[in-house]
Amino acid sequence: MKRGFWTGLLAFVIAKVAHLLITGCIGLILGLTFGNTSLEDAMWDLISIVDNPGIGLIFLIFATRYIYRRLVSQKITISKLGDTK
Repeated sequence: MKRGFWTGLLAFVIAKVAHLLITGCIGLILGLTFGNTSLEDAMWDLISIVDNPGIGLIFLIFATRYIYRRLVSQKITISKLGDTK
């Protein structure tokens, strides 16, 4: 893809969806694993740390940057038909 606003927006949307899926899966796994045990308070503490807006912002910055670089990289080159070089 070409560099620009729309590529950055697409990278941000992909990173946001990945963030929601990852935090949702972590919460679901912890909830199912430690739901009715004596470690329930520790589970909620861990979930509140993972679901912290600061952690989410840091994840979004790095994930958006990584996805944007992957979208604009041009490792695949398509040669013209009949080019025998």
